[in-house]
Amino acid sequence: MSHSRKEKVHVRISKSFDDLSVLEDLEFSVNENEFLVIVGPTGCGKTTLAHIIGGLYQPTQGRVIMNGDVINPKQHNISFVFQEPSCIPWRTLWDDVKIGLEIKGASRKHIRTRVQEMINLVQLDGFESYFSHQISGGMKQRVAIARAYATNPDLLLMDEPFGHLDAQTRYLMQSEIIRIWEQLKKTVVFITNNIEEAVYLAERIIILSRIPARIKGIVPVKLPRPRDNISPEFLEIRSRVTEMCETAE
Repeated sequence: MSHSRKEKVHVRISKSFDDLSVLEDLEFSVNENEFLVIVGPTGCGKTTLAHIIGGLYQPTQGRVIMNGDVINPKQHNISFVFQEPSCIPWRTLWDDVKIGLEIKGASRKHIRTRVQEMINLVQLDGFESYFSHQISGGMKQRVAIARAYATNPDLLLMDEPFGHLDAQTRYLMQSEIIRIWEQLKKTVVFITNNIEEAVYLAERIIILSRIPARIKGIVPVKLPRPRDNISPEFLEIRSRVTEMCETAE
């Protein structure tokens, strides 16, 4: 993989809510096709940061630039996967995956082809006519991932998408998301408070302090995939990131 990938997104922001400073002087880049993970303690403003990167919130100071322009969900193709399963209860799995394409006014033929591709990609073929109450938590997140990828996003933001899953399902979904990323090579910003997950997934990890969140450090993860989470190299990076998280003022 090339080390001279071009910058896709540049973040330089601060965010306050009234007198409460949540994010303070954060500046970092996200490279084209990178899998960037942001890790930090619970309640440090990670979700607020995700919403600012995606153009859903405005920063108090600074701005987010994507491909040379200020980020704008109406102009840029951005997809989200949130922590809570976001399946639409009255839609089948098939109809759920196609909703973003419908909103963008894609042709029926394109929708049909693309939805089937995405369902195959997340390995849910055979479940097209199921409703969300008929499938497991892990399958619901696969639906959310398929829906997010269906519109061919320039940027995919994932905000603790596996946080509510049991440990076994979570581990499976981590492997799945890397398999899909390696296949489609999209730019992903993934947010978590789980250090093991961060080291397993990331090409680079940005570590945030407690609120008001600042960047404590940026750690590159140059480990081969699939990653062995008990290898000495993995454990060394994990302990380095853990130490930075624990010394977060």
